[in-house]
Amino acid sequence: MAGDLETDVLVIGGGSAATRAALEAAEAGASVLLVDKGEVGTSGSSPHALVGFSVPLLDEADSPELFIDDWANASGGICDRDLVAQCARLGRGLAEDMERRGVAFIDNPDGSWFISKRAGHSVRRTLMAKGHGNGVHANVIAPMRAALEKAGVTLCENTLITRLLVSDGAVAGAHAIGPDGEAFVIRAKAVVLASGGVNRLYSILCEEVVEHHSRTTGDSYALAFHAGVPLIDMEFAQFRDSPPAGPIFGAAYRNRLGERIMERYDPENLECAPRYMMARAVYTENFEGRGPVVWEVEEGQIARSRAPVGTYKAGEIVPITLMFQRLMGGARIDVNAATQVRGLYAAGEASGGVHGGDRMQGCGFLETQTFGTIAGRSAAAHAAANPLPAIDPAAIAAERERLASGAGKADPAELFERIQTIMWSQAGVVSNREKLTDAIEKLQAIREQAASDLDISDIVAAEEVRNLALAGQLVATAKLAREETRSGHGRTDFPDADPAWVRHVRLSRAPDGSIAVDSVPVTLTAEPAAIAAE
Repeated sequence: MAGDLETDVLVIGGGSAATRAALEAAEAGASVLLVDKGEVGTSGSSPHALVGFSVPLLDEADSPELFIDDWANASGGICDRDLVAQCARLGRGLAEDMERRGVAFIDNPDGSWFISKRAGHSVRRTLMAKGHGNGVHANVIAPMRAALEKAGVTLCENTLITRLLVSDGAVAGAHAIGPDGEAFVIRAKAVVLASGGVNRLYSILCEEVVEHHSRTTGDSYALAFHAGVPLIDMEFAQFRDSPPAGPIFGAAYRNRLGERIMERYDPENLECAPRYMMARAVYTENFEGRGPVVWEVEEGQIARSRAPVGTYKAGEIVPITLMFQRLMGGARIDVNAATQVRGLYAAGEASGGVHGGDRMQGCGFLETQTFGTIAGRSAAAHAAANPLPAIDPAAIAAERERLASGAGKADPAELFERIQTIMWSQAGVVSNREKLTDAIEKLQAIREQAASDLDISDIVAAEEVRNLALAGQLVATAKLAREETRSGHGRTDFPDADPAWVRHVRLSRAPDGSIAVDSVPVTLTAEPAAIAAE
């Protein structure tokens, strides 16, 4: 049985944001415990999906202001500019640091970085981590794990955090289930929530995240919601055209009539349009009967692109499909990665406000490194200034009673699949009031069943389906609230963007446990000093 643990900083997660946060906190002098539901270097989506790293100011035509403008345009105006400015400030230094720690980026013959222009960017900004050939992605987390071990970070793997424990408005630690199924408590002066997003929410997923080890099920959102942290931008689900490498080769996507479809949807950026536009274009062409959409690889196209990757051949017809990639929202944070709960920080896909409605390619990696860095440093500073908090024994008892109750016969795997089907058909690329209202009712029913009649012999599977159902209901509720079409959020009953909706939809836990909905302003300014490159 695992005994109760104490640490200065508890980091929850094992991906890009979590490993960076743990490393920064340790190097700032804090004792750090990192808890991963899987194993660091194999679990979550980071080891399998992080390739592009977009870094501002690499192109002579770039500037901090242009970078923030591009980001804001891709976001549909919904990103908080002060958070984006942090990415501009830290980006290049973090890319150089990753390289020093063993992450190799594709280079040119002269040894300089190969930099490409990817979706949403107006200039070249994107580096790419070197893969292993035959389509095998680089694992950028492996060298980070080595750095954690060298820095003295304690790893607690195959362990699920079931609840954050809060006392007097401040985080005091967390309740956990170890690999042997035994429960224990972690006391911490500060906590970084970085356990990823919810890449299993929909039924059609990116190939990088379909394996069990990539199973992010909305744990971050459930932990934040139950701890009293508001979540924002949960309506913005990012779907991508696949394969995603087309723009780097100068691909032209055509429908069955031979029309280049992006001339209709974004004639300026074409296939380098923001991902939400690419996804909606492919969806619309198929829905209106002009599909399928394909890329016919032209003679010499791969060579002309100068991209040192890819296995496409002249004359090949590449089908363009749609799949879910990630959610844009999460726990609301400030420029210090702090949430509303004192001592609790969030980074990566666990957080919201950085991307808004959609993201440019390569900026997810940049975000995880930026706010992982900031969260780790902030948590270490908080821990240095505060004593180890006490945890109310009643809160521990209540959590253990919750986990032990509700035993029944419902199969978590069957409910899991039902949630994914509901989300794809009723709260996907486009939706409407009727579908969303029905989806919310169905998801609420699943949540009630999962709380009272669920096979809990595998407690991790049981908690994952409970978290997934909550995440789905949060997404559908936010989509219902936003009565417009903007970025990654499409409504057939509100097909146009409404300037009144340049706001964050905010979801909070009401006193009775239900989902409360309101909206808050977007932060539209960033101080010039904050966006100067370091």
